[in-house]
Amino acid sequence: MNESKQQRPKPVPVAAVVDQWKETEMGKTRKKYEKLSEKIVSWEDKQRKKAKRKLHRTERGVEKTKLKAIERFRDENERIEIIVASARAHAYESQTKEELKVKEKANLMRATGRKPSTCL
Repeated sequence: MNESKQQRPKPVPVAAVVDQWKETEMGKTRKKYEKLSEKIVSWEDKQRKKAKRKLHRTERGVEKTKLKAIERFRDENERIEIIVASARAHAYESQTKEELKVKEKANLMRATGRKPSTCL
């Protein structure tokens, strides 16, 4: 019986084996979730950058739209100024012609001695 006891290896305490297994598995789990966490952070960064690019693109679009609107406003004001200047010139010309007609008519009435029919 002594021989059989000597040939057998000494049994390793179960608690030590379990602790070693536990540490190994915990290490694997940590690595797995560290990789997952890195992927999540990477995805988050990627999405934030994408959103920021989209915002800048939109802002540039808004700025372009704003500049176009300002340009249209200026063009419209120039067009209005041209029309107003033309209308004023035409009105002044018409007024001058009418005043000239009235003066000529008044001179004719003076010369002929006739009174205007609308005057009392």
